[in-house]
Amino acid sequence: MKELRAVVEAVCVSIEGVRVAKAPQDEAFIGPHGFVGDRHEAEFRKTPGSDATRPNHRQWSAVSTEEVTELCADMGADPAFALGSLGENLRLAGIRLADVPANTVIEFPSGARLLVSQRNDPCVNAARELSQTYGPTVGQYFVKQAFGRRGILGTVLETGTIRPGDEVRVLVPDAVEA
Repeated sequence: MKELRAVVEAVCVSIEGVRVAKAPQDEAFIGPHGFVGDRHEAEFRKTPGSDATRPNHRQWSAVSTEEVTELCADMGADPAFALGSLGENLRLAGIRLADVPANTVIEFPSGARLLVSQRNDPCVNAARELSQTYGPTVGQYFVKQAFGRRGILGTVLETGTIRPGDEVRVLVPDAVEA
């Protein structure tokens, strides 16, 4: 297992009536199924196009400060995207999340532990919201430019409070050799 370190730059929770962007908080509690009060907090999700449900592997999301900065520079977005504007629950500094694989565990000082499920692909809903603040060029190119740089998604292993400034351990599993 390889251990990386990062720092929580922001912890964000959904804003009522807003589809993607989230509001930065002084602290937030992550319960057994996501950040309390967040629109993605749930044990199960609806399957698109049906009434069926499936396990929710999107209980939280995180982006990297460094990757957001690079993305904004590549798209000419100035100022850079505000904390929470990509729909992230966590903005982590000091780490590149594009290279963090599934089954990585993120540990916080409170004892909260998160499991990475997958990458978070960019979507047109985020592009639409971002274009309102950062202009039509950002809206037009966001999905293509953000591919591989919109962070990660996952589930909750242990609950706890998360605050900006928290130093976190990122435990990356050893690669499986074929």
